[in-house]
Amino acid sequence: DIYKGYLEFSGSAEDISEYLNDLDLDSLYPNEYIILHDTDSGKSTEMRFDGKALVALRLPESSFLKAKNSLQRCALDLMKNTDIDIVAVLGTYGSGKSFLSTQMALYHVTEKGNQSTVLGVREPTGEGAPVGYLKGTLEDKTRNFFLPIVQQLKGGEFELDAMRQRGVIDTAIPYYMKGTTYNNTIMLIDEAEDLSEEQIRLVGTRLGKNSRIFLSGDYGQSLINKTESNPLVKMCNVLKGNKTFGCIYLDEDVRSEASKLFAN
Repeated sequence: DIYKGYLEFSGSAEDISEYLNDLDLDSLYPNEYIILHDTDSGKSTEMRFDGKALVALRLPESSFLKAKNSLQRCALDLMKNTDIDIVAVLGTYGSGKSFLSTQMALYHVTEKGNQSTVLGVREPTGEGAPVGYLKGTLEDKTRNFFLPIVQQLKGGEFELDAMRQRGVIDTAIPYYMKGTTYNNTIMLIDEAEDLSEEQIRLVGTRLGKNSRIFLSGDYGQSLINKTESNPLVKMCNVLKGNKTFGCIYLDEDVRSEASKLFAN
């Protein structure tokens, strides 16, 4: 029982017309998507249920970011919509969840000025054996855990450091977030499948005025729970139906053909 945030239908133009005529909108959740694949033309169309009707997607300018498939377009539409404060982008290996989330956070902060800061949040846990005691500051100790975010910046660590100095981007771990409030911020929760239910509640309740939260993760890669009982999945199942929440599950590895082989 995983809420994936979309329904999918394939058929001829006539089949699609009949499907839409018979579709009971009352059975849909707000911000749930309908993805239609026209077998006559080979084209796909996506629509979002806004709670009243099916509406066309609103995407960022293609010169800034362009989706690779229908599900990515749905993810971009969710994150572009400023009325949706809580967005969960779930997905398999190489599906683009971290990339899309990071780029859309930067889009709102650096391109549109809708918020002033991107806050990257991650639980510092990893696969394999630890490397032992690490010297340095807290930033030195946790820096590599934010590598997935750094890799999405065109200038890498140099751009991250420059953005830190300008106050445009910052990073945090849940352990030190209790008692804090973040206004005018897009909170970017990477690898959210590694958060416990208490940690998800903790980071979510830090949101202040004009702030949003983008969570990305794959319960199948979780270090705490690789089942459908993962807290991130539970969060999506609990929040579905709320107009300020949206979820989409990306199921295609777009990283490389070699990546697909290892994932499978």
